[in-house]
Amino acid sequence: MFRKKPAEEAAEHPLSQPKASAPRAPAVQEKLNCAIGALAELEEQGAEFALDAAERKAGAADKLAAHRSKIEAARTAVAELQAALRLALRQDAEADLAEHAAARDRQLREFAATAEEWTRVGVELSGLLEQAAKLRVNLGALTEEMQQKLPIGIVPHPIDFKSVDIMMRGVANPIHIDALLAGETFRNGMPNAFLPGARPPHAMLAHDRPSIEPAAAAFRRAGAYFVGLLRDRFDALKSHISEAA
Repeated sequence: MFRKKPAEEAAEHPLSQPKASAPRAPAVQEKLNCAIGALAELEEQGAEFALDAAERKAGAADKLAAHRSKIEAARTAVAELQAALRLALRQDAEADLAEHAAARDRQLREFAATAEEWTRVGVELSGLLEQAAKLRVNLGALTEEMQQKLPIGIVPHPIDFKSVDIMMRGVANPIHIDALLAGETFRNGMPNAFLPGARPPHAMLAHDRPSIEPAAAAFRRAGAYFVGLLRDRFDALKSHISEAA
C-alpha cells in the first residue's frame, strides 16, 4: 500500500494540527509589556522629581505630585492588563480545549461512518461467500446427477463431468472445476486483495490474469459440449436404426 504524504495525514487527523481560533492573549501581552516599560520609565523619572523636591527646588513638589499620579495610573494600567492577560489566557485555553473536543468529535464521526461501511461490506461479502458455498454444493450435486443420467454405452469414451476445458492461447486445457473456480477468484482479484482460495488455473497464467478465460464462458462451452455430444450420439443411433429398417 502507498504511504500518504504528511499533509494528507494531517488533513485526515485534525488533532495532529488543530485549527484553533485566533488567541486573545498575545495582543494583551504586547500591551502589558508596553505598560510595564512605561511604568519603569516613569518610576525612573520619579527619582529625579523626588530629588528636586528634596532640594526644595521651585515647583518641584507640584511636579512630583503630578508625577506620582502618572505612576499610579501606570501601575493601575499594568494591574488591569495583568488581570486581562490572565482572563485571556484562560479563555484561550478553553477555546483550545473546545477546538480539540470538536476535532475529536469530527474524527469519531468520520471513523464511525467508515467502520459502519466496513461492517456493511464485510457482512455483504460474508453473505456472498455463504451463497457461493451453497452454489458449490449444488454444482457438485448436479455434477453427480449428470454422471448418473448419462446413458451407459452411448458415448464410447468416459466423460469426467468434474473437469472442464479452459482456452489457453487457442488450445483447450482440461482442469478440475475447483481449479476453474479458484482461477476465477484469481482473475477477479486485485493486487494485495485476492479473494479466499484464489490461485491461477495454470502456472503459465500466474502473471497474466487478463488472459484467463472467464469461468462462465468455460461452463457455457462445457455444458453445450456435453449436451451436443449426447445429441450427436442419439442422432447417429437414429440414423443407424433407420438404415437397418
